Amino acid sequence: MSWHQLVSKVCLALALGGCARGQGPAVDPPPNPANADARHRERARARLRAVIRDQSFLEHLPESVRATTISEPFAGRMVLLYMVDDQGAARGAQAADLAEAGVSREALRAVVEWNLAQALRVPVSCSNHLVSEPAHREYYESSRLLLNEQWANLAQAGTIVVAVPSNDTLFVACNPTPEILQKLAVVVQNTYPRATGPVSPALLTWSKDGWRELPAP
Repeated sequence: MSWHQLVSKVCLALALGGCARGQGPAVDPPPNPANADARHRERARARLRAVIRDQSFLEHLPESVRATTISEPFAGRMVLLYMVDDQGAARGAQAADLAEAGVSREALRAVVEWNLAQALRVPVSCSNHLVSEPAHREYYESSRLLLNEQWANLAQAGTIVVAVPSNDTLFVACNPTPEILQKLAVVVQNTYPRATGPVSPALLTWSKDGWRELPAP
């Protein structure tokens, strides 16, 4: 064997040995803290919700609780209260919850509307001159009032009137007659005083500018 052949065999053996060592068990890369933080913020953001209540609900809260409650006017005497849904147990959202989710106060409503749209995927429907109750006993039923796109689509067929005497009850009427409005008003007046989560004793109608209260029929 020539000197060049010997050197070639030695180099080949070293190369093969290096390849064998390179083919050892794969080592998982170290966890990326940035990815973990992003997932945590995403989960915190998905828990943000909102409910609609009568102004009296906010007024009856203890001063210390009311001072830290994130809320804003909605329509008439109704107020929008921001919540955190923690595995089905809702509580008032605090500034720390927004910081944890990486959501600014200015962006909060848009985030909440997106979350509610994902939770309330089935759009509301109704028939002309009839009152329908699309859902009942759902905690976020009154929060459907925030889903502007769904209401705008429904309103393409005509006048929309709703009643939300409590947080878990929603009545919808499409192109209602005066008689239908009268019956709906009676139902609301009988339901609202007994509601544990009162929302509004009024009838509401949808317009391009949002919800507004109707005069009592």
